[in-house]
Amino acid sequence: MLRNHENKQLNIYSELYENIPKNHILKRINSAVTFGFVNELIADSYSKDFGRPAKEPEMMIRLLMSQELYGLSDERLMNEVSVNLAYMWFIGINPGDQVPHTSLLSKFRTMRLGDTSLDDIMTEVVRQCVEKGIIKAETGESIDATHILANTTKKVPERIMKHLAKKIFKAMEQTDYEIPDYKQIEDHKEAKRVMKEYLEEVIELADERASEAVEKAKEIIESPLFIEQKGIRSITDTDARVGYKTKTDSFFGYKMEYALTTDGLITAVGVHNGAYVDGTDFKRLHERSKRAGLNINSCYCDKAYFRKSILDILKQDKVAAYIPVSHSTYRINEEFFSYNKDSDQWFCVQGNRTVSKKTRIQNKKDREKWTYHEYTFAKEECENCPRRADCIKKSKTKAKKLTVCEKADSWRKRC
Repeated sequence: MLRNHENKQLNIYSELYENIPKNHILKRINSAVTFGFVNELIADSYSKDFGRPAKEPEMMIRLLMSQELYGLSDERLMNEVSVNLAYMWFIGINPGDQVPHTSLLSKFRTMRLGDTSLDDIMTEVVRQCVEKGIIKAETGESIDATHILANTTKKVPERIMKHLAKKIFKAMEQTDYEIPDYKQIEDHKEAKRVMKEYLEEVIELADERASEAVEKAKEIIESPLFIEQKGIRSITDTDARVGYKTKTDSFFGYKMEYALTTDGLITAVGVHNGAYVDGTDFKRLHERSKRAGLNINSCYCDKAYFRKSILDILKQDKVAAYIPVSHSTYRINEEFFSYNKDSDQWFCVQGNRTVSKKTRIQNKKDREKWTYHEYTFAKEECENCPRRADCIKKSKTKAKKLTVCEKADSWRKRC
């Protein structure tokens, strides 16, 4: 239950707060931004009539801000709050008041704050700073993505299926089971097949006690990308995916895409899995920046953002686009294929990637030279792909090829 916010800093001990320097960073933040809007923003995540009175969301946000500002763990933060006057004053308690329990921080993050709430909080804080003249409203914008490694290692499908089977047995309180030793099978395809058949048998024999574990196992093995090692690669982090920095350098984790002003202020953030295509979330990030009251006059991005959908948004908003030209973003159906500018590769919806690239120059009738780039997918992956019939029309063709021309008509019009 969310109780009404009351100012409790009124007892005799509150005079001690006069000793906090006026130029203290927490006092400066408090004078620049008000956080009362948070209570209304996430009020729906609390019961209005039932449950114990909860700590005000504003207090929790102030705690999280202090934690980030000083780089403290949850436990260390609460220890500091219990003895530091500046922290007490900032979060709204008095010396002698009970400090919130450490567990409340993690509960607040997971149960109260969703992605939308965090976006709204960031937008409102930036808006207030723009309104007070702390941040210039007239500004340029830059949008980019960075890699984040998952806090776990990627595993082969055989190992994942082994752990899924163990979870089912554990849920049924069984200990007398024997799982095939897939490491003794030299052929990886055969090892996957054996483990998949074994897990399917375990699922069939499972009872109601293992219903949750069974549903999770079914969801994973029924994905067409799983066995091909292009989907889930970890049970502990099912959202992480494999991405590519170059053709030979891959990573397992996430991509964080962010918008920031030319002065270096982050205005919007999005977190996606490692296979995310840069620029897909551009519109939302751009709109968030505008919603914060910023008048964006220019946009700076790398060539991954040279796409018609993005250029159209900037043109409509009369924003000057400073984006390197990339021929590899046109004349391809982006519903089925996506381009990774870091590795200069195309990826299909099945997770297959191009393994080679050839560049050809052709002379046209007007004596103008046209440059073609031909990207070829791996033969083995295309031959075994379940979408082969729809993707490759000619049965004799072994591998899918994508050809991109720098002088295509659509290229001329869109530049």
